[in-house]
Amino acid sequence: MKRIGIVGLFLAAVFALSAMAASSASAAPGLLLARVQGGGSIAGVTFLSLASLPILTTHGGSEIHCKHATNHGLFLSPTLGHILIRFLGCTTVNPLGGRLKCNTTTAGTEEIHLPLATTTFHLGLAHLTLEVGRLPAALILLEKDVVINCGGTTATILVLGAVIGALQLDEPNERPIPLETPILTALLNFQQTTPASLGLQHLRLFLFEDTLRTYDLDSITTTALGEGPVELSAEVALALLDLFLLPGNPPKHVDIELFENK
Repeated sequence: MKRIGIVGLFLAAVFALSAMAASSASAAPGLLLARVQGGGSIAGVTFLSLASLPILTTHGGSEIHCKHATNHGLFLSPTLGHILIRFLGCTTVNPLGGRLKCNTTTAGTEEIHLPLATTTFHLGLAHLTLEVGRLPAALILLEKDVVINCGGTTATILVLGAVIGALQLDEPNERPIPLETPILTALLNFQQTTPASLGLQHLRLFLFEDTLRTYDLDSITTTALGEGPVELSAEVALALLDLFLLPGNPPKHVDIELFENK
């Protein structure tokens, strides 16, 4: 299996999708949608992903590393779904030496949990520039803030904003997923610009209903010295999405297709 990362590392949303937008997703123009191969509804389809070595990096050079992660996704509509993410073995560098263990509230040691009910993914078309783009992608967001504690009370990290990952074929050259083509697995690739120390996501423009919007990932660290500045941050991860299952007795393995509603 390829080295894979995790979808939506350490996020908090700065916006929420309205009920009207979610309910009209299948009719609105400029959307990337998903369906079961042959045209069946994807609502209720689940998927899995195993992960290792995701990294969150900030403009100032700070990093959080996790060793392992698992996640379970659920499509609610052709363009929207929920995902449960669990990170294990999460640490950051201790300025005094060694590493600090990081976790979210109520999670175990070195565990960061993003609940299914409050972690949302949205399919769309990303752009590198205003003129170059229409790349199949997914935007990961939270409907509730995530607070990460490192070293007990040594440091508290709030990560906010959103992150965009390119949807690519699970093959060596990682081409963008072609539309209206059945796929059994998919890569979700989160990258940052170069040089890496910038802490700036590679994909920042996301098309929603024919409107391009800019999304950045930011972090704020609070220590005994007080609250630090808002820093641009980036996720570096490569997620493998697989095991798409249509509910039933027994559940049925399916291929899915992506298509643009024009």
